[in-house]
Amino acid sequence: MNKHLKHILCGALAVGLLASCTQKSKTFTIEGTVDEEITDTAYFVYIGDSSFNINQNCLRDTIIVKDKKFSYSVDWEYPTWIYLQAIFKDGTVCSAVVDFILVPGEKAKLKVCNGFYELNGDSGFYQQWGGYTKFKKENEYVKERDELYGQYRENVELQKDTNWVNAYMKAVENIGKSTEEYIVAHNNEEAPLVYELAFGGSGFSLGKLIDTLAAPEFKDGRFKNLINSRLERQKLQEEYMAKVAEKQKATAVGSMFKDFAAEYNGKTTKLSDFVGKGKYVLVDFWASWCGPCRAETPNLVNAYNKYKGKKFNVLGVTINDHPEDSERAMEELGINYPQILNTPDSCADLYGIMGIPHIMLFGPDGTILERDLRGEEIEIAVKKYLGL
Repeated sequence: MNKHLKHILCGALAVGLLASCTQKSKTFTIEGTVDEEITDTAYFVYIGDSSFNINQNCLRDTIIVKDKKFSYSVDWEYPTWIYLQAIFKDGTVCSAVVDFILVPGEKAKLKVCNGFYELNGDSGFYQQWGGYTKFKKENEYVKERDELYGQYRENVELQKDTNWVNAYMKAVENIGKSTEEYIVAHNNEEAPLVYELAFGGSGFSLGKLIDTLAAPEFKDGRFKNLINSRLERQKLQEEYMAKVAEKQKATAVGSMFKDFAAEYNGKTTKLSDFVGKGKYVLVDFWASWCGPCRAETPNLVNAYNKYKGKKFNVLGVTINDHPEDSERAMEELGINYPQILNTPDSCADLYGIMGIPHIMLFGPDGTILERDLRGEEIEIAVKKYLGL
């Protein structure tokens, strides 16, 4: 099971009727069942405004599971996030989290399985949630996208295959179209809107979602706080992406390298200790926990073993990685070229790096010659500049 259940499950979120906004009851109730495999559990209950880090929220209660069933009720003023984190009989706390929207005055049914969960209800908000998640589960374009992504996980080189890229983008586009059609056909429901606000991924903007597809009452209804929070998050993301674009422009091909330093074991190591010293230097920004990074390692080791010398070197720069983990991975992967360990996040930010591995080639004077090299491109670029 992944560290964050959200990344596996893609969706546990409540939905409801606009007409129910006037209800007086503030009591939220949930009735749940668990699979045989996870019977011996209790659940920590967290309630808070953050949808990503439950450590920022206070532990509110504990639910005891008995005979594979549990129930919980709480009075609350407005829709917000609720998280359930399993505690197994031996005292182990599960790293995964069941998370969804708590809606006052509504009753939910939750089925927790070994690796996924289902949320629905007999009426109102959570019944609509069940209908929307069924649509998402049975959507042929979602299945097509997931199958294509599964192929990519098996072979990252597919990102260079035009046919695969076109097929993937077409599936994403069709998901957006079919989702929009569902929302229009169910325009008296909050379900699709709240789901997309929280999880998104269907290809249309929040502006279109809220201002065009949603009924006017939705924006100022009971989900107003959730809407504003999502819009603020989007604003921050746009500001961040603008800064990344600036950094990428400043370190584009043809630009001079920008230096950084890292401290480890009482020693300071700088990028300028390797780059700008008269050699072509292949620099790999990587981490021990990164699967694609590990997959690229043989290509880097091969380039180093073949071409190292007076004119060429390879350098690894670890990103967001504990030095001990980096060193263990170096041994496991047979990495024999120099490393800068324990680097601050600012070194990746300096180059506008948004994902790793990110492999760059610097010229003898420190000029950036290539960015984002992968696979066979690595040796092709090295041979080109070495004149081989």
